[in-house]
Amino acid sequence: MKQLILLAFAFIPHLGPAAEITPNAQQTTLLRGVLKQSGKTRVVSGQPDSTGHGPITYYQVPFREGTFSATWKVEQEQSVAFIFDAASQGKATHLLKVYVNGGPGTKSRQNHLTLITYDGSTRKKKKAKVVRNNHHATPGEWHQISVNIAGDKATVMIDGKQFSATSARFSEGIEKIGIAHSTGDLQTKQVKIRKAK
Repeated sequence: MKQLILLAFAFIPHLGPAAEITPNAQQTTLLRGVLKQSGKTRVVSGQPDSTGHGPITYYQVPFREGTFSATWKVEQEQSVAFIFDAASQGKATHLLKVYVNGGPGTKSRQNHLTLITYDGSTRKKKKAKVVRNNHHATPGEWHQISVNIAGDKATVMIDGKQFSATSARFSEGIEKIGIAHSTGDLQTKQVKIRKAK
Protein backbone atom coordinates (compact mmCIF):
# COMPACT_ATOMS: atom_id res chain seq x y z
CA MET A 1 0.00 0.00 0.00
CA LYS A 2 2.85 2.40 0.89
CA GLN A 3 4.43 1.78 -2.53
CA LEU A 4 1.13 2.61 -4.27
CA ILE A 5 0.83 5.91 -2.40
CA LEU A 6 4.42 6.86 -3.26
CA LEU A 7 3.81 5.93 -6.90
CA ALA A 8 0.67 8.09 -7.01
CA PHE A 9 2.56 11.10 -5.65
CA ALA A 10 5.28 10.64 -8.27
CA PHE A 11 2.73 11.43 -11.01
CA ILE A 12 1.58 14.74 -9.48
CA PRO A 13 3.93 17.27 -11.16
CA HIS A 14 3.44 20.20 -8.76
CA LEU A 15 4.69 18.21 -5.78
CA GLY A 16 8.22 17.78 -7.14
CA PRO A 17 11.01 20.37 -6.94
CA ALA A 18 10.19 21.58 -10.46
CA ALA A 19 7.54 20.75 -13.06
CA GLU A 20 8.41 20.92 -16.77
CA ILE A 21 5.46 21.79 -18.99
CA THR A 22 5.09 21.73 -22.75
CA PRO A 23 2.20 24.17 -23.37
CA ASN A 24 -0.87 22.49 -24.86
CA ALA A 25 -3.45 23.92 -27.30
CA GLN A 26 -5.59 25.36 -24.47
CA GLN A 27 -2.54 27.22 -23.07
CA THR A 28 -1.50 28.61 -26.49
CA THR A 29 -3.04 31.62 -28.27
CA LEU A 30 -2.03 33.12 -31.64
CA LEU A 31 -2.70 36.77 -32.50
CA ARG A 32 -2.25 38.35 -35.93
CA GLY A 33 -0.87 35.40 -37.81
CA VAL A 34 -1.44 32.09 -39.57
CA LEU A 35 -0.31 28.81 -38.01
CA LYS A 36 1.08 25.79 -39.84
CA GLN A 37 2.29 22.73 -37.96
CA SER A 38 5.17 20.76 -39.50
CA GLY A 39 5.81 17.75 -37.29
CA LYS A 40 6.96 19.13 -33.94
CA THR A 41 7.77 22.54 -35.45
CA ARG A 42 5.25 25.40 -35.13
CA VAL A 43 5.40 27.80 -38.11
CA VAL A 44 3.71 31.18 -37.68
CA SER A 45 3.55 33.56 -40.64
CA GLY A 46 2.15 37.00 -41.16
CA GLN A 47 2.79 40.70 -41.65
CA PRO A 48 2.50 43.77 -39.40
CA ASP A 49 -1.05 45.07 -38.99
CA SER A 50 -2.23 48.71 -38.88
CA THR A 51 -0.70 49.08 -35.39
CA GLY A 52 2.71 48.00 -36.68
CA HIS A 53 2.66 44.74 -34.72
CA GLY A 54 3.33 41.38 -36.35
CA PRO A 55 2.21 37.90 -35.27
CA ILE A 56 2.56 36.86 -31.63
CA THR A 57 1.98 33.55 -29.87
CA TYR A 58 1.15 33.62 -26.15
CA TYR A 59 1.78 30.73 -23.78
CA GLN A 60 -0.29 30.99 -20.61
CA VAL A 61 1.49 28.85 -18.03
CA PRO A 62 1.70 30.97 -14.84
CA PHE A 63 4.70 30.64 -12.53
CA ARG A 64 6.44 32.72 -9.87
CA GLU A 65 9.95 31.40 -10.46
CA GLY A 66 11.08 29.17 -13.29
CA THR A 67 12.59 28.87 -16.75
CA PHE A 68 11.14 29.38 -20.21
CA SER A 69 13.07 27.76 -23.08
CA ALA A 70 12.59 27.41 -26.83
CA THR A 71 14.37 26.88 -30.13
CA TRP A 72 13.50 29.24 -32.99
CA LYS A 73 14.44 30.27 -36.53
CA VAL A 74 13.51 33.08 -38.94
CA GLU A 75 14.55 33.24 -42.59
CA GLN A 76 14.63 37.05 -42.88
CA GLU A 77 16.70 39.57 -40.90
CA GLN A 78 14.33 40.89 -38.23
CA SER A 79 13.76 41.24 -34.51
CA VAL A 80 12.26 38.39 -32.48
CA ALA A 81 10.74 39.42 -29.14
CA PHE A 82 10.16 37.28 -26.06
CA ILE A 83 7.63 39.03 -23.79
CA PHE A 84 7.02 38.14 -20.14
CA ASP A 85 3.78 39.53 -18.70
CA ALA A 86 2.26 39.60 -15.22
CA ALA A 87 -1.45 39.22 -14.55
CA SER A 88 -3.48 42.37 -15.12
CA GLN A 89 -3.98 43.98 -11.70
CA GLY A 90 -4.66 47.60 -12.51
CA LYS A 91 -1.12 48.31 -13.73
CA ALA A 92 1.03 47.66 -16.77
CA THR A 93 1.46 43.94 -17.40
CA HIS A 94 4.91 43.85 -19.07
CA LEU A 95 7.65 42.64 -16.71
CA LEU A 96 10.41 41.82 -19.21
CA LYS A 97 10.97 42.01 -22.95
CA VAL A 98 13.91 40.30 -24.64
CA TYR A 99 14.50 41.54 -28.19
CA VAL A 100 16.92 39.44 -30.24
CA ASN A 101 18.33 41.49 -33.16
CA GLY A 102 16.36 44.59 -32.26
CA GLY A 103 14.59 46.79 -29.78
CA PRO A 104 11.97 49.51 -29.57
CA GLY A 105 12.00 52.45 -31.94
CA THR A 106 12.60 52.83 -35.65
CA LYS A 107 16.40 52.57 -35.59
CA SER A 108 17.79 49.23 -36.76
CA ARG A 109 19.42 47.32 -33.90
CA GLN A 110 20.07 44.05 -35.68
CA ASN A 111 23.34 43.55 -33.79
CA HIS A 112 21.80 43.98 -30.35
CA LEU A 113 20.10 41.91 -27.70
CA THR A 114 17.84 44.38 -25.89
CA LEU A 115 16.49 43.73 -22.39
CA ILE A 116 13.66 45.93 -21.10
CA THR A 117 12.27 45.96 -17.56
CA TYR A 118 9.37 48.02 -16.21
CA ASP A 119 9.89 48.99 -12.56
CA GLY A 120 7.61 51.88 -11.62
CA SER A 121 5.18 51.34 -14.51
CA THR A 122 1.46 51.86 -14.02
CA ARG A 123 -1.54 51.33 -16.28
CA LYS A 124 -1.39 55.02 -17.29
CA LYS A 125 2.38 55.45 -17.38
CA LYS A 126 4.95 53.03 -18.76
CA LYS A 127 8.42 53.41 -17.27
CA ALA A 128 11.05 51.30 -19.01
CA LYS A 129 14.72 50.57 -18.37
CA VAL A 130 16.48 49.56 -21.58
CA VAL A 131 19.80 47.67 -21.63
CA ARG A 132 21.43 46.83 -24.97
CA ASN A 133 24.08 44.15 -25.44
CA ASN A 134 26.11 43.29 -28.53
CA HIS A 135 24.71 40.12 -30.08
CA HIS A 136 23.40 38.89 -33.43
CA ALA A 137 21.34 35.79 -34.21
CA THR A 138 21.85 34.82 -37.86
CA PRO A 139 18.67 34.31 -39.94
CA GLY A 140 18.25 30.85 -41.45
CA GLU A 141 19.83 29.15 -38.42
CA TRP A 142 18.23 27.56 -35.37
CA HIS A 143 18.81 29.44 -32.10
CA GLN A 144 18.18 28.48 -28.50
CA ILE A 145 16.91 30.74 -25.74
CA SER A 146 16.27 30.16 -22.06
CA VAL A 147 15.08 32.77 -19.60
CA ASN A 148 15.27 31.92 -15.91
CA ILE A 149 13.46 34.15 -13.43
CA ALA A 150 14.33 33.78 -9.75
CA GLY A 151 13.76 36.52 -7.18
CA ASP A 152 14.50 39.88 -8.79
CA LYS A 153 16.85 38.49 -11.47
CA ALA A 154 16.30 37.22 -15.01
CA THR A 155 19.13 35.22 -16.56
CA VAL A 156 18.90 35.07 -20.35
CA MET A 157 20.89 32.48 -22.31
CA ILE A 158 21.04 32.84 -26.10
CA ASP A 159 23.05 30.20 -27.94
CA GLY A 160 25.25 29.70 -24.88
CA LYS A 161 25.84 33.42 -24.20
CA GLN A 162 24.53 34.80 -20.90
CA PHE A 163 22.85 38.14 -20.24
CA SER A 164 20.90 39.38 -17.22
CA ALA A 165 18.37 41.91 -16.01
CA THR A 166 16.92 42.78 -12.61
CA SER A 167 13.50 44.06 -11.58
CA ALA A 168 11.59 44.21 -8.31
CA ARG A 169 8.44 43.48 -10.34
CA PHE A 170 9.53 39.92 -11.17
CA SER A 171 8.06 38.96 -7.77
CA GLU A 172 4.57 39.54 -9.26
CA GLY A 173 5.01 36.28 -11.16
CA ILE A 174 4.68 35.45 -14.85
CA GLU A 175 1.15 35.01 -16.19
CA LYS A 176 1.98 34.51 -19.88
CA ILE A 177 4.91 34.56 -22.30
CA GLY A 178 4.74 35.84 -25.87
CA ILE A 179 6.96 35.19 -28.90
CA ALA A 180 6.61 37.87 -31.58
CA HIS A 181 8.18 38.63 -34.94
CA SER A 182 7.51 41.13 -37.72
CA THR A 183 7.18 39.39 -41.06
CA GLY A 184 7.41 36.08 -42.91
CA ASP A 185 7.80 32.82 -41.01
CA LEU A 186 8.89 32.21 -37.43
CA GLN A 187 9.57 28.57 -36.64
CA THR A 188 9.59 27.38 -33.04
CA LYS A 189 10.03 24.00 -31.36
CA GLN A 190 10.91 22.54 -27.98
CA VAL A 191 8.92 25.24 -26.14
CA LYS A 192 9.00 24.38 -22.43
CA ILE A 193 8.33 26.04 -19.11
CA ARG A 194 9.97 24.62 -16.02
CA LYS A 195 8.16 25.85 -12.93
CA ALA A 196 10.20 26.09 -9.73
CA LYS A 197 7.44 28.00 -7.85
